[in-house]
Amino acid sequence: MIMNTKYGRRDFLKISSMATVSIGMLGMPGKMFIYPQIDNTEKDKYPFIFGAQYYRAPTPEPECWENDFTKMKKLGFTDVKFWVQWRWSHNSGDEFYFEDLDKLMDLALAFKFRVTLNIIFDVAPLWLYEKYPDAKQIMNNGRIIQPYVVGHRQIGGHPGPCYNHPGALEERKKFMEATVSHFKRYPALAMWDVWNEPELSFPQRTPDIDRMVCYCPFCQQKFIQWLKTKYANLKHLNRVWGRCYETWEQVEVPRNVETFTDFIDWREFNIDTMTAEAKWRLDTVKQIDPDHIHYLHVVPDTLQPFNPVSTCANDFELAKMCDVFAATMNSGPIFPVQVVSAGVGKICYNVESHINGGNTNMYQSILGLDDVLQEYIPQIALGIKGFMFWQFRPEILGMESPAWGLVNLDGSDRPVTKAIKTMWKKLSPYRGELLKCFPLPAQIGILKSRKNEIFQFCTNHNFDSLASDFNAFAESCYWRSYNYRFISEEMLESGEMEGIRLLIVPSGYYMTEPVALKIDEWVQGGGILLTEAHLAAYNGTTGRHNRTVPGNGLAQKWGISEVDATSSYRLKLDKNELLKLNVSEDTKKLLNDVGVSGAKYFPIRLKSGNILWGAERYAKIQASNAESLGSFHPDFPCLVEKEVGKGVVVYCGTNIGEGSRKDKRGFFEILDLSLTKAGIRPNLNVSGATGNLRVDSLYQDNSLQFLAIRNTSGKNQEISMELDYSFKGIFSGIEINPMMNTKIPDSFCDLFCKI
Repeated sequence: MIMNTKYGRRDFLKISSMATVSIGMLGMPGKMFIYPQIDNTEKDKYPFIFGAQYYRAPTPEPECWENDFTKMKKLGFTDVKFWVQWRWSHNSGDEFYFEDLDKLMDLALAFKFRVTLNIIFDVAPLWLYEKYPDAKQIMNNGRIIQPYVVGHRQIGGHPGPCYNHPGALEERKKFMEATVSHFKRYPALAMWDVWNEPELSFPQRTPDIDRMVCYCPFCQQKFIQWLKTKYANLKHLNRVWGRCYETWEQVEVPRNVETFTDFIDWREFNIDTMTAEAKWRLDTVKQIDPDHIHYLHVVPDTLQPFNPVSTCANDFELAKMCDVFAATMNSGPIFPVQVVSAGVGKICYNVESHINGGNTNMYQSILGLDDVLQEYIPQIALGIKGFMFWQFRPEILGMESPAWGLVNLDGSDRPVTKAIKTMWKKLSPYRGELLKCFPLPAQIGILKSRKNEIFQFCTNHNFDSLASDFNAFAESCYWRSYNYRFISEEMLESGEMEGIRLLIVPSGYYMTEPVALKIDEWVQGGGILLTEAHLAAYNGTTGRHNRTVPGNGLAQKWGISEVDATSSYRLKLDKNELLKLNVSEDTKKLLNDVGVSGAKYFPIRLKSGNILWGAERYAKIQASNAESLGSFHPDFPCLVEKEVGKGVVVYCGTNIGEGSRKDKRGFFEILDLSLTKAGIRPNLNVSGATGNLRVDSLYQDNSLQFLAIRNTSGKNQEISMELDYSFKGIFSGIEINPMMNTKIPDSFCDLFCKI
């Protein structure tokens, strides 16, 4: 079928510039925001990687090494990773043991593998605690964490000492210096990974107030110093915390979440502790061995499992200090986007792919080529530049056995072995081009407020509701082929909003005055804001709940206010009101099934007559010169759209992201309204797609070179895209031509190159 109208990419940019948003004000960049800021003299320094984690002593044993390296070479691997473990390599206070790794480094050179050395400190040697018995972490409940064995740290010494213990810090520095000095001379060395999945303490990865760390005297002392830096004087601290301390020595470390601001400060202190730990590690490598790439790799802070309350790693700050940024991740709308958002301007890698996860009780999946493509093609399409599998051989020691391997226990092929080999054989010829190609800059920003996340934990004691709400926006943008990125508070405050036309603020209850000021300036300058209930209701600057909402002066500046609010669980709707709703029979049935009083979800009638589902919170909105978009009660709207300066605020008096878990149709209507106001179109202006179908595009110097298509909708689909050239699937061989619709089978995933 031939499309009636053809728009090239330049035509789209012209049309977009006539949208509601003032692009000049918002600062549309001339370069791609995601493009790495690499000097031309270093263009070959950062490779496209493909390989596996290989050695975590004591496995695999030496008798496996040469055969395994031969196998990895046949698979096309270019990279291997070895762990340098503190307890294993520094088991005596005066001696270092590197002989096993020396042999592996020589073997890697013989096979022409690039080596990444991953330094592991959360396996502290026994002698450390003999020398410093007070270096152990202490939980909120008073329990001292004794070093122990865990499934992923089989040699013991986990989780390591308190990060703020001065003696333990000096010992870590000694080991780091000795390790870098020893291995920097090896020709096979390519990269240093100085921290494997930074987290404060594994025993409390799932947030639990009683088990949080660290409450040792060293942390308490450091926390008071941190507070002095933030508040300058005790009077300021007392005013914000609502206390009456007379000396700094009286300041108590928070033991619960009940007064919010003190607990948020306490977790922010722990986050800064982790950032400082990362800084000295990276600085040490840079000083001793400036010739090799240095980085760390995170589990992306997506609230579940890693989060700012218990694991305390700030991806955005950590990424700034790295040559490249990397993560443990799987595919999807959240993990890769978090990584490239935090690592903006840098090459980003997946250095610990968990596609083969399992344990003794739950063996790993049997995976074929289709599974592998569904995992890795979408990551490449979002800007990830290579992969390291965890791990090459299946584990044979402890609870992780006999899973995680790309091969069988005896080293023979599994289905995934052949799938990986086939994938890389097809992709490898394009790796140089893929390294230089990136997505177009995101025009949608989703605010990821670390302090608001901690606040939400204070109110709910978990992240379930916030994660569901936040992820709903990301998933909807992803599966409708829009580019988006996550924006931290610090990015917003410093004006790092390049190219963003639509800012989404999910459940933004807690907000500091500087962040609110920047949002207002951005909207007044032409931005489109889609926000949910109780925006800035709690003032993070004063430590008090605002008396008008939206707070921090936004109600006065925008002429929008919440005049009454309650929990959705306290709402009441007379059954007769259902008869007044102009909805379909299936929606009426759904309303009857869910009930009309005291529930998590409640129906909002949109002006179109469709139903939008709200969740958790409900507010009546009063706004002069605004358009009502939907209401629950007839006296006040629950959703409004209002022009503010040169921009537009779409204010939702409920959580529509979480509400979309009930039904997405009304949610899409509000999201589409916001996208239209912002003049944003999906990648390649794709049309015809329904359900879970994603189209991505990769450009080099503003020229489209690759596109990726993924269909997990459960049905065959037919789509059209605006293209100037023909493309061919690297794996499927399917050709896509300009001006022609393309049929996409279910469970399809492929990367297409320009022909």
